Amino acid sequence: MSRSEFRMNKKRKHYAYLFKDLGEYRKNILLSTKSTIRWHKKLKKNIRLSKHPNPTCNKVVYIIKKIYIDHKNSFDDKKMNWRFDINDKRIIKRIKRGEIKVG
Repeated sequence: MSRSEFRMNKKRKHYAYLFKDLGEYRKNILLSTKSTIRWHKKLKKNIRLSKHPNPTCNKVVYIIKKIYIDHKNSFDDKKMNWRFDINDKRIIKRIKRGEIKVG
């Protein structure tokens, strides 16, 4: 089943975009304010978004280009009223399909 919402991922301590239900689990993509992430002793670049999904925030935000699968209890109960900018939707769509690989 499909889903499209933003919640805080308590397990990974990042805001997350939830886009797919897998029974008790949810597929999600993490948002970060850092341009790189250390992964297996290597620096991986994150993808910069043109606007922050939060309409009241003007900070620079990045997408970690990896799809995580977490239990539904690892997310906060509060749902954010955020949305992606029209220019960022194409990036998210490509990550969801697996066209953008980690690396």
